[in-house]
Amino acid sequence: MTVPLLRGLLDPTRADALVRVADTTLSYAALLTSATAVAEAMARESLSRIAIDATPTMDTVISVVGAILAGVEVVPIPADAGPGERAHILNDSGADLWPATAPNGGATEGAAERAAESGRAAYRLPEVSPDAGAFVLYTSGTTGLPKGVRLSRRAVAAGLDALADAWAWTADDVLAHGLPLFHVHGLVLGVLGPLRIGGGLRHVGRPTPSAYAAAAHAGATMFFAVPTIWSRVVAEPESARALRSARLLVSGSAALPVPVFEGLREL
Repeated sequence: MTVPLLRGLLDPTRADALVRVADTTLSYAALLTSATAVAEAMARESLSRIAIDATPTMDTVISVVGAILAGVEVVPIPADAGPGERAHILNDSGADLWPATAPNGGATEGAAERAAESGRAAYRLPEVSPDAGAFVLYTSGTTGLPKGVRLSRRAVAAGLDALADAWAWTADDVLAHGLPLFHVHGLVLGVLGPLRIGGGLRHVGRPTPSAYAAAAHAGATMFFAVPTIWSRVVAEPESARALRSARLLVSGSAALPVPVFEGLREL
């Protein structure tokens, strides 16, 4: 039997681990129930590839997790995509838009309650090949139209396991970040990472220095950000000092300027 991509989420000993996105918090158990209801809805529609408007909300997390559980490829649409880019991604990928194609409009809100009422939580999740696709992520399109890049479930798992080893990332960690949920850093690493490893997740919404400081006070041990965010954190010393309790700060997507690094280390 293959190891599930989201093995941490499916581990009953981690049922009480928490996932928080902006002002909405779900336990692993509640997230799994909601996502399972979404997975069953996708299976009933015989979907193989879906496009999701990747807003920084719990609905996005539930939809993505549901698709992963169902073995459906996910095409995240950037929240700030204009009509042209959005149309190109939909046409080029051939994906069905979710939740528009789902029963009753496919809204994920209240999915846990509907599943409990209808018994859908008993839906048996399929075993999906590691070579099946997990995502089709689109490039920024700086040299032409955005191009879809397919990531297999095996590739996602290998990347996350390598980072877990390099960062000593365990189920005891709580990851905090405010990154967009349509690219590798924010979605694949920042959401699927905790759900594979079994740790907590706190998406702060807008990635302000005060939001990162609040996450630190709430027990976050790891933080993801891009250089612009870290520059803002350095500019607010009190917020930066709140991160002293963190185990690991990660800067991605671009090189971190040396003065910002030195400022973070000092504060």
